[in-house]
Amino acid sequence: MSTILAIDDEESIRQSYRVILEGEYDLALAEDGDKGLEYLDKHHVDLILLDLTMPGKSGEEVLQILQDQGNTTPVIVVTATNSITTAVQAMKFGAHDYIQKPFDVHDLLQNIERTLHEERDKQELKTLREAEFKGFESIIGQSTAFKEAISKAQQAMNVDSAVLITGESGTGKDLLARSIHNSGSRKDHAFVPLSCCAIPAQLVESELFGYEKGAFTGADKARIGKMKVADKGTLFLDEIGEMPVEAQAKLLRVLQDSCFYPVGSVKEVKVDIRVVCATNRNLPEAIQEGAFREDLYYRINVLNIEMPPLRKRREDVPLLVAHFMAKHAPRVNARTQNISPKAMNILSTYNWPGNIRELENTIERLLVYHGQEHTIQEEHLEPLFPESTAPEAGTSHSLSDYEGLPLYEATRQIEIHLITRALEQADYVQSRAAEVLGTTRRILKYKIDQLGIEAEKHA
Repeated sequence: MSTILAIDDEESIRQSYRVILEGEYDLALAEDGDKGLEYLDKHHVDLILLDLTMPGKSGEEVLQILQDQGNTTPVIVVTATNSITTAVQAMKFGAHDYIQKPFDVHDLLQNIERTLHEERDKQELKTLREAEFKGFESIIGQSTAFKEAISKAQQAMNVDSAVLITGESGTGKDLLARSIHNSGSRKDHAFVPLSCCAIPAQLVESELFGYEKGAFTGADKARIGKMKVADKGTLFLDEIGEMPVEAQAKLLRVLQDSCFYPVGSVKEVKVDIRVVCATNRNLPEAIQEGAFREDLYYRINVLNIEMPPLRKRREDVPLLVAHFMAKHAPRVNARTQNISPKAMNILSTYNWPGNIRELENTIERLLVYHGQEHTIQEEHLEPLFPESTAPEAGTSHSLSDYEGLPLYEATRQIEIHLITRALEQADYVQSRAAEVLGTTRRILKYKIDQLGIEAEKHA
């Protein structure tokens, strides 16, 4: 819960703050500038509501002191003075915004929420700037397929055209999208990711566009959507192929007109955003199935970058292994970062159905189990690669097994076989099985139900 300090000499105003804000926020009250500054010396707050005209230290003096102290807590000035000059002067001293007394409760709450959201976004952006991955130089690889993808991304970074990154799950599409942003002309503004398959279909629009208070059951206060948060920056829509068709139509309008309506609002909001999308789905096939809009596909697919699966860039495996060992060894207190040639050969020749994500998980597990050894050996890998990845006698399948069957039935049996094997390999954890198959959990669940596959492990 965010903490707000309200500084005002009028008891009636302080009482109003109690009625409006307590319960929604941690509220602290101060009756003059000195007491407010004293409170700030001892406590952290997320936002200050500051009266300009008070006995003793005025609001402007408080702002000046905060500025001199290097205190960057956002301040909303609340003033009875109907003067643009006064408001501008307060802004010069570092105020984030101002509101006039007597204030409208709805306006006050919107102002507070907007300011807190913007402050959180600034902090998130700062964190991203300090994160491990900042640009293309930190993406590991030397293979031809990898270099081709990076070359296309570097061409895309300083233009505002929409980018569609395609490729299997776990290939690093999100990292590439972040690198395009962090290396481009919008790097000083927010990079806002939204996974279209991680939120319920009925909430996609409210996440994207935000909503007004009372727009639907449970909307007890207004919320700014990802679109507005990404203004001047980049909106990254991961797994765009999972977005409901209804939301696709509204996204298309934003891309065409650079404006949208929050859910429950009649007020148009204009934005300036760059959109980068990613998918592991075959969108042309989804268009044929009626699951994806063709006009949206052409709008987001101006620049296409294909991220190759790890099995098509095997020469990069040793580089990635070294990187993940250096990354995870200190965290799990492993002493070794050595791996034998035979063990490295196994890692380089394995097909990695979960791609880089699976490789990183494997390296971390190796370091947890064998990090105190001098060198990771071939025998250390055996427990980490399920026996089901190698066909057992009598369980392998070839096309001849399906000869004479109608195409529909052959396809159905192949899907059942592949999904069942993936579930066994993933110990019946559907999210992991989806990664093995290079699809999403939502699609896998649909297929399991459609094909009548037993999806629970039996003792």
